[in-house]
Amino acid sequence: MTQEQAKPTQPLKNQTAKAKPKAKKRKARPRWMKTTGALLKYLGIPLLFIVCLYVGLYIGYVKLGDQPAHEIFDWSTWRHVYDLVFAEG
Repeated sequence: MTQEQAKPTQPLKNQTAKAKPKAKKRKARPRWMKTTGALLKYLGIPLLFIVCLYVGLYIGYVKLGDQPAHEIFDWSTWRHVYDLVFAEG
């Protein structure tokens, strides 16, 4: 037997499986940061939705439809659109 064949199959110490890095402890966030994050999370997304809805209405009704911008908020405008879309054949 040669020396290479006689060596044990155990890996050397520096070749062992890499140890998992220790988890870093996070610093406790101040209360105002938690509150601000929660407000942005729960109020920011619906607010962003409303802004996107308004921008979409503005582009579609004013820019593409060549209508005055103040009519976006008129109830009669959207009743008329509803009647056009769901009118019987």
